[in-house]
Amino acid sequence: MNLHSVSVRASLFALLVTAFVALSVSSLHAHGGIYTGPPDAGAPVSGDGGGNAAPTNPGGSAGPGPGASARPGTGSSPSSKSGRRGDKRGGSDRPGSNTGGEFEYSASYETWEFWWEANKDRFLDLKERLNTTTNASGSFGVLTGRGVHTAAFSSRRPTADMIRRDVIPVLRGLLTETDRDIIDSAALAIARTADTDDSAMILQDLIPFLQHGEISVQTSTTLALGVYGSPDSAGFLREILADGTEGRNLVGGGAVPWLVRAFAALSIGLIGSPESVPSLIDVIENLSDADRDIKVCAIVGLSLLDEAGVDDAVAYLTGKLDDRRLDATIKSYIPTTLGKLGRREALEPLLASFRSRDTNGLVRQSVAIALGRLAGMQDDAVIEALTDYVREGKDMQTRHFAFISLAKIGARDEEPGIRAEAHAELLTLMSREITKPGRKTIRSWAGLAGAIYGREHASARPILIERIAAAHEQERDPSYRASFAVALGILNARSLAPRLFQDFEDSRDPELQGYTAVALGFLKHFEAAGSLRSRIKDKSTSPTFRLQCATGLGLMGDEQAIDVLIDALQAAETLGESSAVAKALGLIGDRDAIPPLNRLAQDSKKNDLTRAFAAVALGIVGERSDLPWNALVREDNNYRARVPAMDEVLDIL
Repeated sequence: MNLHSVSVRASLFALLVTAFVALSVSSLHAHGGIYTGPPDAGAPVSGDGGGNAAPTNPGGSAGPGPGASARPGTGSSPSSKSGRRGDKRGGSDRPGSNTGGEFEYSASYETWEFWWEANKDRFLDLKERLNTTTNASGSFGVLTGRGVHTAAFSSRRPTADMIRRDVIPVLRGLLTETDRDIIDSAALAIARTADTDDSAMILQDLIPFLQHGEISVQTSTTLALGVYGSPDSAGFLREILADGTEGRNLVGGGAVPWLVRAFAALSIGLIGSPESVPSLIDVIENLSDADRDIKVCAIVGLSLLDEAGVDDAVAYLTGKLDDRRLDATIKSYIPTTLGKLGRREALEPLLASFRSRDTNGLVRQSVAIALGRLAGMQDDAVIEALTDYVREGKDMQTRHFAFISLAKIGARDEEPGIRAEAHAELLTLMSREITKPGRKTIRSWAGLAGAIYGREHASARPILIERIAAAHEQERDPSYRASFAVALGILNARSLAPRLFQDFEDSRDPELQGYTAVALGFLKHFEAAGSLRSRIKDKSTSPTFRLQCATGLGLMGDEQAIDVLIDALQAAETLGESSAVAKALGLIGDRDAIPPLNRLAQDSKKNDLTRAFAAVALGIVGERSDLPWNALVREDNNYRARVPAMDEVLDIL
């Protein structure tokens, strides 16, 4: 069957508008409790996007924060009369709210942990690590030199044939279940693992679920169509986004729920069809700001484009920077999208916005992030503006984002010798703020900035490692100390691994221990593997700490972690535990996890939530791309500008 043909598309559509989807609905509260995070996310969430509070996770944080993510699929829609859990249909009847003024901050959002959790995927890059090296035995074996571990070098990542043969049939079978969490999880897992050459079969499986009676299944399916990435589904998604007759028929009749429309906009961007660009621009231009979630997801959808359509998107969004009537939260997504689109013609208007006194605080934060993606060390005006803000800026979050951007700009420079003076000034700035900061809170950000910069410039590493190691030794605050540990891990300061391991063993602070575990993973300190495994086994270990220990083991390539985590998933009693273990199994990504996860997902004697998370883990293990599908959305995103739809996306495992 060829879905490229018009006749087949028509027949599929006929199937959709006439099919009766009779899947019973589980009442299990699988998507967790509510943790709203700091209340100052740049805009009040109340009354917007269909919810009084952003959907969040019980693992310890809202989507972008340091806690383990909690949703097997997309989670429930935000709680409101138009998108309540268990509602048959969502809607878009909520009032909008304009947040053009300034706002107060909570210290918690300014901490480095929020930035790290949103941007860590590219640093961890665990799937790529599986392609090059693995600890074959997971035990210490023969030690040579100063703790150098003898490791086997071979790929442990599952092949496309393994996924097609061993994973896809299991996931397709789960679509016949009645529990919504299992369906949610299986749909997204199929989307992230299945070969796009199989689009006819996959779309036949997924598209009927757009008519499901549960909003969470509808939203999961809509997002799955984008994650799968087949151009064959772009037309369906455009109809859903437009909320016209055909789109309403696709979802079973009635107005398309607001969250489904928002995810359709994001999915259109994930597919990247150039003919979809006008549809996204039309939504941004013509919908009311009350439909904030849909407009934001349309802007973010534009950020995901490849080359096709980028010129039109950049021209349009650059013009919108001067739109003073546009809701500030919506507008704050424009700079980060321009940064991700990568066109330097946006640099001058972004810099003007950064310097303008009239620029809203949220928007300026986003501009600081965008400048870090677009500028080079040759752009003196940008370097000066960011440096001045780091030194004297009033908004601490913008100072932090500006510091990271300076580090990224410097790290990208492939010819630092040509601009040696500028690099020396940047190194001096980082060194000073690590040891004698103007504001103490910036120390952790300076350490991270130094790690980002020093990772790419070997000549800078000795001084940065020396300063960060001294700061780590002297620091007593667990959060700052943890940031220095992660920075040392990124800089591959192998000689300091024993000291960090001692810190891990001696500390009683789970946050410090967790991030130190990640650092030990970066440093390949195999002597710590047994201790990290024991913390995973310990029932008293928090979900976030368990995930961080597993991440450390994944960075080491420790194969024994698979059995430990499978046991932990089967024994998990809470949503937080299940989500952390599933995420950990996926992050490690070893092909040996597939058989036990298959058995667990298919075991009808297990509770539905455990089976759903087994499906989640299968999806992450078998993901086609090196990075998680939503890493491109998470990274360089201004997580202060919260809207429920984006919270939902950022919180998905």
